[in-house]
Amino acid sequence: MPAKITFKKTMLHHSMAHCIRQHHSNKSLYMSIFLSLCAQQSFAQTQQNTTELTDTKAEIVSEIKNEAVKQGISTPEAIEKIESMHEPEETVDSMKMLQEQQQNSTPIEAFKPIEFEDLENLPVTPVDQNMANEIFQVAEEAKRQAQEYRSTQQTEVTVADITQKELLEINQAPVNIDQLMGEIRSDKEIVATRNEEANTLNELNNAEPEDDAEPGIFKRLLYKVRPPRQLNTAKVERISADVEITSAHNTSQTTSKAYGAALEDLKANIKGKLSSFTQESFSDFPSALPQLRSLSNQAAQAVGFYQAEFKFEKVSNGKVRVLVTPNAPVQIAEQNIEFSGPGANQAQFQVIGVLPDQEEGDILNHGDYELTKSRINEAATNNGYFDSYWRLHDVKVAQPQNTADINMRFETGERYKLGGVEFRMSDPSKEFPLDPDILESLVTWKDGADYTFWRVNGLANNLTNSRYFNYTLVDAIRPDPIEKPLELPPDIQALVDQNKLSESSLQVQDKKEVASNQEVTQKVFDEDQFTGVNDLDQSSKLRSLQDTQDAKQAEQERLQAQAREEKKVPVIVTLNADKLNSAEIGAGFGTDTGVRVRGQYRRAIVNKRGHSFDANMEVSKIRQSIDGRYNIPYNHTLNDYISLVGGYEREERDDVGQGVNLLIESAVAGADRIIKNPRGSWQHAFGLRYRLDRITNDGLNPADDIPDAFLVNTNNEQQSLLVGYEISRTDSDKRVNPSKGIKQTYKVELGSEKLLSDADMAILNAGWRFIYSLGENDNHQFVGRSDLGYILTEDFAKVPYNLRYFTGGDQTIRGFDYKSLAAEENGYKIGGQVLATGSLEYNYQFKEGWRAAVFSDFGNAYDKEFNTPTAYSAGIGIRWASPIGPIRLDVATGLSDDSKPIRLHFFIGSQL
Repeated sequence: MPAKITFKKTMLHHSMAHCIRQHHSNKSLYMSIFLSLCAQQSFAQTQQNTTELTDTKAEIVSEIKNEAVKQGISTPEAIEKIESMHEPEETVDSMKMLQEQQQNSTPIEAFKPIEFEDLENLPVTPVDQNMANEIFQVAEEAKRQAQEYRSTQQTEVTVADITQKELLEINQAPVNIDQLMGEIRSDKEIVATRNEEANTLNELNNAEPEDDAEPGIFKRLLYKVRPPRQLNTAKVERISADVEITSAHNTSQTTSKAYGAALEDLKANIKGKLSSFTQESFSDFPSALPQLRSLSNQAAQAVGFYQAEFKFEKVSNGKVRVLVTPNAPVQIAEQNIEFSGPGANQAQFQVIGVLPDQEEGDILNHGDYELTKSRINEAATNNGYFDSYWRLHDVKVAQPQNTADINMRFETGERYKLGGVEFRMSDPSKEFPLDPDILESLVTWKDGADYTFWRVNGLANNLTNSRYFNYTLVDAIRPDPIEKPLELPPDIQALVDQNKLSESSLQVQDKKEVASNQEVTQKVFDEDQFTGVNDLDQSSKLRSLQDTQDAKQAEQERLQAQAREEKKVPVIVTLNADKLNSAEIGAGFGTDTGVRVRGQYRRAIVNKRGHSFDANMEVSKIRQSIDGRYNIPYNHTLNDYISLVGGYEREERDDVGQGVNLLIESAVAGADRIIKNPRGSWQHAFGLRYRLDRITNDGLNPADDIPDAFLVNTNNEQQSLLVGYEISRTDSDKRVNPSKGIKQTYKVELGSEKLLSDADMAILNAGWRFIYSLGENDNHQFVGRSDLGYILTEDFAKVPYNLRYFTGGDQTIRGFDYKSLAAEENGYKIGGQVLATGSLEYNYQFKEGWRAAVFSDFGNAYDKEFNTPTAYSAGIGIRWASPIGPIRLDVATGLSDDSKPIRLHFFIGSQL
């Protein structure tokens, strides 16, 4: 049996404290008898039932590792802590200890009840006479100052009580309702303004109101789209604070780095808290001091500094200087995070217990404590534990020991399943535009699968990415959260029952912040109903609307009750496909193409099998193109489909030779099969393309020095039938604006003279992109790019001109014109048989979302023997991480060119 047992008596002490006062022997006697009765077996605390662990330690550790990786906390220290986790210690059985004490012939001294004759032998604490004299002196001085203050004050005005006659007259005074409502409306329209010119009250009253300035033409056009906002509320000026830490010594057991971080949190918290203080209240600085001290103390305690001292200095009417002496912080002495219930062994919960937001020995931070609670609630909600509730969550801070004990006990309850999906149209009178099997292919689970948020969210993403519908609504009908009071120890519960106290007077658990899944509805009224016209029609519409809302509410409650009973969440999907045709048009500017106009047309659903059609058009000075794509789902609506493609392109190229310009017209037809896999996996594409090019030259005079490769066999029409395969993969931390990532692309295309191609050839291409960020807030970023290509053929002169390699421009080698770099022969750009380009870039984030860049590009489209000189450039730029991806603006110069051209480049899109 343990040498010492401590019964829980905190609540008992607080409940009975008002009954005991010093030197009341009778009450002490009653209390001793009452405590003796409380130390009975019926009041001993029983052990909390917990779920037995069924999995082996190795399996649990493996699951927790995987969950830690998903939550982004897979640091080496975290993995080491997970591997070194141990089984929970056996809890102390107070009932068993009490039984052992009763059976023991020699009782332990600590358990003996207090006898009446022992009260006389209790020690009497002597009173320090010097301290008592000092207290009396201070009290007399305060009394004397109070009397002097009263003597200097004016005589208090006394107001006589109201007589019965006056009260009767007030009660009988008539009230004009119309006048009263008018005064209320007038008071609401009063706007307080500052008297900047020191005008008298009469001058202000007689001043004519100024008319609002007439809005300009642009504002009038804007107001037609968005009406102006009428804001009559004046901005309330707030103060700012400069916070300085003085006499900071790390007396805690934390590292100097952790202590320094805690001091930074202290400064930021005080500064943020005081920023809510108004300048009006701050104007009376002596009166504001208690409030400033209270706010600063709250901010300091929130980050663990319970004994901080503050000095305030008024710098200006809107600024205060705060000197903070932090003193010793509160450290976490003990932290216990316990899970019980069927889901206690789930890795989603265990990883929080092993890797909480703060550890034992850390400086207490109430924000991190609340964050750990939120993580537990989120883990339960996202994984279908809708019957979960808190058994206990408590932080006990001991002063002046500067220690804190954290206790969290969470009951998971049973895990819910996902039911089947019910599809509905927003207009029930319309039929579904797609067959049921096409809709079911978008569902990411089978009936009866464990509930997870990512499955429901995956269905919503699939519906959006399919682009079939104008809008969709995915509603998972979850039951309302369970609310239960915090558990009470048996001895406190017995005391509650004895004294017939209501449990509502004790602390109950906070309501969990769970987002409501009920549809927000609002009653809609037509203003015409108040005019007395068409009252019958209006009443009918209102009744119909009310009936619809009541039916929705009744169905919601029925489905929630059904989900609670069956432990299965029904999912209802509402679809709208009223507008299947969409068209867009836009204008832009490219440094390579000049002003350009783009148009797009899409037919979202062609038939009930999910076919769709897209068409694109682009017109610029040097390039005009139009293409179409007809998509047919194959094995999966989104991830495996066949596209039939066709298009026409017309492109002008100048400076390809000695005053020679080329006009290239191309017609393309083919088919692709696209196989998509989850992000981070390999994506596959199989293709078959037939291409017919017609080349018209301007300024070309046949001569002996014109290379055969440029004349392309004197045939102005070139054709190729290519069979291709492409594989690609992207790994990044974020889809938009990634800070770390790498992309790989590999492609091969084959053509034969025997199958509608001018030459036997194999075109091999590979490309790599990477982004790597480091430093605080990822301020330092490195970006790299490399592209390699080779045309394998026995006769390069037969390869169609448009299939050869050219480089230069926004996305290749900046500082040079679009496709201006290629292998040359006798001054004519014949195109390269080998492609090798690269780029290195350094970005520095000087403001959140904004980066300055310096870069260098290099490479060329070489001939087979690499006789072509390497081109290289350098430049600077700026990047903005917009919601749609990085927007880049660069200025680059071609260093390898004797003329050192300077070009401006603008591009929107990911650098991966």
